[in-house]
Amino acid sequence: MAKDRLAEVLERYEAVIGLEIHTEITATNTKMFCGCPVAFGGEPNTRVCPVCLGLPGALPVPNQAAIEWTVLAGLATDCDIALWSQFHRKQYFYPDMPKDYQISQYDLPFCSGGLLEVEVDGDGVAQRVDLGGGVAAVGPEAVADDGGYRTTIGITRIHLEEDTGKMVHVGGSEGRIAGATHSLVDFNRAGTPLMELVSEPDIRTPEEARRFAQKLRSIWLALGVSDCSMEEGSMRVDGNVSIRRRGESELGTKSEVKNMNSFKSLHDALAYEIVRQADLLDAGDRVVQETRHWDAGAKRTSALRSKEEAHDYRYFPEPDMVPFSFDPEWIDSLAERLPELPDARRARYMTELSLRKHDAGLLSADFAQACFFEEAVAIAGAARAKPVANWMLGDLAALLNAEGIELPESRVSPAMLAELVGLVEDGMISGKQAKEVFGDMAASGDAPGAIVEARGMRQVSDTEAIESVVRGVLEANPVEVASYRAGKTGLIGFFVGAVMREMRGQGNPKVINEVLTRMLSG
Repeated sequence: MAKDRLAEVLERYEAVIGLEIHTEITATNTKMFCGCPVAFGGEPNTRVCPVCLGLPGALPVPNQAAIEWTVLAGLATDCDIALWSQFHRKQYFYPDMPKDYQISQYDLPFCSGGLLEVEVDGDGVAQRVDLGGGVAAVGPEAVADDGGYRTTIGITRIHLEEDTGKMVHVGGSEGRIAGATHSLVDFNRAGTPLMELVSEPDIRTPEEARRFAQKLRSIWLALGVSDCSMEEGSMRVDGNVSIRRRGESELGTKSEVKNMNSFKSLHDALAYEIVRQADLLDAGDRVVQETRHWDAGAKRTSALRSKEEAHDYRYFPEPDMVPFSFDPEWIDSLAERLPELPDARRARYMTELSLRKHDAGLLSADFAQACFFEEAVAIAGAARAKPVANWMLGDLAALLNAEGIELPESRVSPAMLAELVGLVEDGMISGKQAKEVFGDMAASGDAPGAIVEARGMRQVSDTEAIESVVRGVLEANPVEVASYRAGKTGLIGFFVGAVMREMRGQGNPKVINEVLTRMLSG
């Protein structure tokens, strides 16, 4: 979807977007209502029991740890925690739901009324401008110093339920049933604790939706509630989107978009759907309320089924479990377990380590990256936080991208990166040499100091040793010395090169420059 096409539509229409974000609680070892293990992969239908298969006579027993993780998630997103709550039965009849109903929550969720502030910069600003050219975000603090803006997204609720099984449509495109020759069901996932966050319809652009989901993922990772793998399905995002003419208050007809298994897919699918709905309205047609499937290969959505309403699910209180009553003291004890969250971590990086806002934001948003950074800084010293950050966001990030691996899979450890930074900052090797050493240690896993010694790369910074070489170079080039002293100071590069050749590239350029400038001025 071309950016200019989306921008053109959003000049005439306002998009109203709400997200439903399902996150498997992988921090617990067992399923929501039984003792079967929670894990990704494995032989189909091997981690099942009468409870998660819904066999007659099997009774659910709630997973206390999953409830605690859900409450922690609510506390981390400024939600109100219910002192009285209960589970309901949600009726629907799909092959991946073994009981033909799902134990979920309806009008009494564990968490409600939260919020999350997101920041948008760059191209995202162009997607949210009113007809007067101003940023359409609320509050005097909305416009940020960097030209972007901040906006607050409300959280309607976070409730807990059990996940469904997994359908595998054999022969269909993009895993869809259309065109499939047959379908298979794997119930290993059925019954896994599933935390669902429902946002308010406060999101106005695909970029805001992407930023919201990314920030939420970083919070969940900081909590440790889930591995949040979109590829493996432990974090799944559905989007509800409608559009209305600018200036109107009545909501349009919404579509629910599914199968967005990456943040890019989330952005692109919502952008496509906004433009699709605008084209319908421009042509005098109407938007139908339905669930649509995002095909990342074809870059389009297509109709799946008509969208269910709440009454279609025929909710009623779960008869096999009593309601839950929480003490405020218990909630306070959980609040004490909250770790440092990404926003607070970014602020600390900026104030205590003097990082730029952009760099601090990138490092704090990814929990694994933040842990790596902090370990490296603890070894290198806080004064060297900036070069550590530069290496991580530059050469190390490029390496991970080129090899298609995650940070924990790299041979480069925090201690190795800290040592490399120390070698450069202490003048043992040059910046150019450091890049060679980085490539070697990334490929071999050897310590940078050992690589420097093995290759004879250690820089000479001893002033007396450098003065001796400089003296010889000046004596060998009297004409150039006279020209320099006559005003041709650009010849300093000539002398630096000559000294470096004499020292076989191992002289410290900074010290060489200082010595040359002093001796040529004498």
